[in-house]
Amino acid sequence: MQPVKIVFCIDKLIRGGTELQLIGLINQLDRKKYIPYLLTIRESAPDLTPANCVHLNWHVKKLFSFAGAIALIKLVRFLRNEKIDIVQTFFQDSTIFGGTAAFLANIKVRIACFRDLGFWHSKKQAAVLKWVYYKMTGFICNAEVVKNHFSSSFSLPPEKMVLLRNGIDVAGLPYVEHSAPIKHIGIVGNMTRHVKRTDLFIKAAAIVHKSYPSICFHIIGDGHMRPELEAMAKELGVYSQLHFAGRVADVTAYLETLDIGVICSDSEGLSNALLEYMFRGVASIATSVGGNPELVEDGLTGLLIPPDNEEALAGAMVKLIENPQLTRQLAVSARQKVESEYSWEKCIAAHNHFYQQQLTVLPT
Repeated sequence: MQPVKIVFCIDKLIRGGTELQLIGLINQLDRKKYIPYLLTIRESAPDLTPANCVHLNWHVKKLFSFAGAIALIKLVRFLRNEKIDIVQTFFQDSTIFGGTAAFLANIKVRIACFRDLGFWHSKKQAAVLKWVYYKMTGFICNAEVVKNHFSSSFSLPPEKMVLLRNGIDVAGLPYVEHSAPIKHIGIVGNMTRHVKRTDLFIKAAAIVHKSYPSICFHIIGDGHMRPELEAMAKELGVYSQLHFAGRVADVTAYLETLDIGVICSDSEGLSNALLEYMFRGVASIATSVGGNPELVEDGLTGLLIPPDNEEALAGAMVKLIENPQLTRQLAVSARQKVESEYSWEKCIAAHNHFYQQQLTVLPT
């Protein structure tokens, strides 16, 4: 059999959860079975480009423009000329662009990936996406809540949707035994979208700082919102104990420093950062939104708090600071849970099964 040609289409490559999952997927694919292509439609970090993969580094500034239409025609021709078997898309713009081109090029397998709850959709954008979704042949979701949300919101047939868990390098994430007392609390996430609520983390840190001034808080990530968040930390009097680490190449190594990890988003799919906390022995505090409750069982594998509530977040931090034994118990139980369910081996096997299933289904 000839290797399957698959084009992965995503807005751009940054050190974000979805982007790193895609990079890992491409790197892990068996090159005897698949020939991967990566299409990015925005400027990307060149050092993140997967090895042994054709990178189509395009710049499509506006989809609904003359230049956007020309780029769409170009992609349709490329898909036909290369005899691509599968097109798989991520995020809104890339799904509109790549999904439409795949339909026009009559690509047999057209897959859209859902990895959050689509919090950014306007009514107009949702209408366009609905048209595109109806032209796709299958959908990959990374959490049960994500699957249910998109199935109901866009009236998508559940039988076309599959739940595929994230891939994690289990061997590369050894458990770290943290000893008391609690000293370091952190959050992993880029400061590019308000939904991640780094501001909530800072507000909670300021509350905790009043009673526990020696605790060090860490923000791992970067983005255009950083200056205003730094100003907030100074205004709240916690800046001296808050370390803005910026973009970190090896986040998993940085996690060795943390005793407690926070995810306080208003909306979430299945957080890769939360998974890494749980693997690395970092006790987790997460908002009870999206796929977080699928990972964190309150009081057993971490602590769940309501969204948009800095008092609740600060209270959870204090609870773990004052109970280091509970913190260790949560970390141990969390590792046991994720170790049995998440690995690249299982993730690749599940993707391979889904691809082959899609390729063997006769057109309707």
